[in-house]
Amino acid sequence: MLFNSYTFIFGFLPLVVLGFVLCTRMQARQPAMVFLAGASLVFYAWWNWHYVFLLLFSIFFNFGWGRLLHQRAMRDGGAVTAPRRALLAVGVALNLGLLAYFKYTDFFIGTVDAAFGWHWELRHITLPLAVSFFTFEQITYLVDAYSRDSCEHTFLDYGLFMTLFPRLIAGPITRPREILPQLTRTSTYVVSVTNLNTGLFIFAVGLFKKVMLADAFSPLVARIFDRGGAVPFTDAWGATLAFALQIYFDFSGYSDMAIGLALLFNLRLPENFNSPYQARSIIDFWRRWHMTLSSFLRDYLYIPLGGNRKGTVRRYTNILITMGLGGLWHGASWTFVLWGALHGAYLTVNHLWQRTGIKLPGAVAWTSTFVAVMVGWVFFRAQSLDTAQRILAGMVGLGGFEWHRSAQALGGKEYRLIALGLCLVLFCPNRQTVMEWEWTSDRVYALVFTALAALPLLRLGDPAPFVYFQF
Repeated sequence: MLFNSYTFIFGFLPLVVLGFVLCTRMQARQPAMVFLAGASLVFYAWWNWHYVFLLLFSIFFNFGWGRLLHQRAMRDGGAVTAPRRALLAVGVALNLGLLAYFKYTDFFIGTVDAAFGWHWELRHITLPLAVSFFTFEQITYLVDAYSRDSCEHTFLDYGLFMTLFPRLIAGPITRPREILPQLTRTSTYVVSVTNLNTGLFIFAVGLFKKVMLADAFSPLVARIFDRGGAVPFTDAWGATLAFALQIYFDFSGYSDMAIGLALLFNLRLPENFNSPYQARSIIDFWRRWHMTLSSFLRDYLYIPLGGNRKGTVRRYTNILITMGLGGLWHGASWTFVLWGALHGAYLTVNHLWQRTGIKLPGAVAWTSTFVAVMVGWVFFRAQSLDTAQRILAGMVGLGGFEWHRSAQALGGKEYRLIALGLCLVLFCPNRQTVMEWEWTSDRVYALVFTALAALPLLRLGDPAPFVYFQF
């Protein structure tokens, strides 16, 4: 079930909000939690009900394993013991093993076959929806339990945390300590007109981003990336810029919708985007882009690897490993690995440059950062290394400079749309800033909300899935 579908907007969501309101009227926290958890499982099962059992198994296992870790941690006090480390290692390994089986089996078989020519058959395993996201969150729960950094909660609290439908499919990636305390507060289970109004407005902003902007760029990207042959300079850059705008409006739109939906139930999710294309360094870009993933990779991979505590060489090695694995997490393909490794190299160069103490002029810093990010997006979008090579060759002029080379080439209308998108992300206030405005009147607020909601609703006949659903 997609957020940007009539089924969700006019069927599922109103029924769930109504059910939640009725539960709060009875002043019953547990029935409200059971209702939300059940509705979230229905939401997940709408895609493929068979994998509900996989999700439930993961929840039961990690809750029990987290309990073992927490009990062991309390028994050990402040000491870090080998049995506790072993418990954590086994728990994390089992979660990663589950993810590896579903997501990377065919990637491994294909890589081995390409290297040795053994002609192994691919398994063609269906990737369970959201397996990457809920695996990461299960790992955060185990690590927090290992560190005794967890609040008192029941299985129902944890089950709702893991299944909560606003953020179940594609994040934002949340940590137990961010959500579990909210689920245990009595004030969460009341009707808040303010939160309902604000949540619906944020949801409308995200819906507008997805339907009116991201989906408008998608055909332009496919027209160039999914064709063969040489790609001229203008088309290569046009398609790459179009994809940069598509993935930004698509994923930030999803994140906004998730934040807005959670607020309907008085829950606050962390922000995930903060105008990333305005960044003037790669370090700053990763502080603004997919912020919850950045913090997860830092806290649960980079720092455990040693961070910057093991010397200069080890520090930059850890950066490269972290970003390479971050790329692999996005998808079982060498294009994603190279995308992650490229950003690891960018970050390494950025940190080394900072050590020189030389500051680049603002325009130069922004341009170099933006171009570097665009080059990375080529690998992220390309279906193969050959496609990435063709697009990159076109971006440096090796595919020619003809303005119109084929019927699939981008024209003036497409470039005007791209220019409009760039103006929006580079010069216009983001959603967080808009929400801080003092509106002149409720009528203006209502008019803006109506426009944001009504325009996308007219174009939901064939809803397109979100880019991050494939991960």
